[in-house]
Amino acid sequence: MCASRWLFVSIALLRLTTFAQTAEEPSSCPAGGGGGPGCPASVLETVEKDPPCIKWRQTGGCSPRGKREKHGDKGCAEEIATGSSGYCQCGHGDDKKIVRESNCDHRPFKCSTECLQWRRYTCLGWRQTGGCSADGEREEQQDKPCDALINSRMSGFCECGDGRVIKKPGCDHGEHEESFKCVDECLREPDLYEELGLESSATADMIKKVFRKLSLKYHPDKTRNDPKMTARFAAIREAYDLLDDEGQRGIYDVAGFQMVDLAKNNKAEKGPAMNAEVSVTLDQLYNGAEFQTNIQSKVICRGCESAITERCVKCTSGCANERELRNVQMGPMVMQQQVEVPSKQKCRMQTVKLSVGIDRGMSEGETLTFKCKGEQRPKMVPGDVVLKLKEIKHKVFRRVGNDLHTEIDVTLIEALVGFERTIVHLDGRKIVVNYDKVTKPNGIIQIEGEGMPSRGDPTTRGSLLIKCRFLMPEDGRQWLQEHAKAKGGS
Repeated sequence: MCASRWLFVSIALLRLTTFAQTAEEPSSCPAGGGGGPGCPASVLETVEKDPPCIKWRQTGGCSPRGKREKHGDKGCAEEIATGSSGYCQCGHGDDKKIVRESNCDHRPFKCSTECLQWRRYTCLGWRQTGGCSADGEREEQQDKPCDALINSRMSGFCECGDGRVIKKPGCDHGEHEESFKCVDECLREPDLYEELGLESSATADMIKKVFRKLSLKYHPDKTRNDPKMTARFAAIREAYDLLDDEGQRGIYDVAGFQMVDLAKNNKAEKGPAMNAEVSVTLDQLYNGAEFQTNIQSKVICRGCESAITERCVKCTSGCANERELRNVQMGPMVMQQQVEVPSKQKCRMQTVKLSVGIDRGMSEGETLTFKCKGEQRPKMVPGDVVLKLKEIKHKVFRRVGNDLHTEIDVTLIEALVGFERTIVHLDGRKIVVNYDKVTKPNGIIQIEGEGMPSRGDPTTRGSLLIKCRFLMPEDGRQWLQEHAKAKGGS
């Protein structure tokens, strides 16, 4: 009896000690869950590894959370075409998961593939950064759980499963975005930039560089045709192919994938081009240059037709009229005729940054075209922006074709006995001119190969033409008499 009572007391003390040790463990867990003492396992580690696909569940109103349309449900192997909204359902029994919530503006896909990648649609949390960049310095003390409402002006990223990151640069970039929850962001289908792990401001070189890096990891030759990896590579390849095309990327950025699809099949009319001028210096035309310029362009506030939100109330600019077909009575017949009607969309003016690249040898009057960067019009592909180069007058040089003209002052004595001058060229080089002949009034000294480079062949250059202007003394007669006496006295 005593032995049993002693055993009971010993077990109780052991449990109390274990509880006290557990209470002293840190309460904070690393991003993503798991991996730390006292931390619960990641949500991804506590569920079934490979939930089977159930079906595509269709919804109405081009919203994945719209009214269910059961008649539109599809099997796992059927392609979900652009233009339908809903979500994929995976799992079995009571353990069902929703993945890839999609509105009508999505790429074609199959739910069987998406259920293989279900972890990518699972939220781990909001990770805050500084510097108005999702790649800025981490501010871990500001991290938030998945269901927290995040102000769109905050910079950071939603961390989802399998390394998926949804970047949010915040600050001015988020001015015209809605507040969000990471749980919702992770559930929706990835946009093309997310597939590559980039922000929408990524340059063409960055897109190429990241694609090469991801190819080394996900290409089927590297992954031995693993179905999950193969599915990821297909999405990465699709994103790269579209974003690497300047025209398609321009349409995608402003009008979404659905408009890209219509444009590829010649089913969408393109809006008119915007024409503008950009001033460039002769130095930039000679050396080549890259710089940014801004234009004001009208953009459509997507999703604001009938919405009254903080973002949408800023959309106060009138949109261009829409075109639609209407039945028109013409005598005894009814004909379909295209007419312009007021748009239900809302628009705002936006500052658009254009990266201008000046090739060596370009000329005033030449144009640069930025595809699909112009004004957005309802149901139309955005027009181009056409920038015309306007040369700023240079203080020293004047361009005529591929020749450069400049002038120097020459005294009468220098005109007779010769002179030396140093001219600083447009690229900073010093051109030393030694002339030991008699210079005629307004005489021209020509130096081959020191003019403007030819566009497309910078090794071919025009000439530098130097005009000699005579500096006449204020009293020419007195000057001649003095110099004549000096010559005679010698």
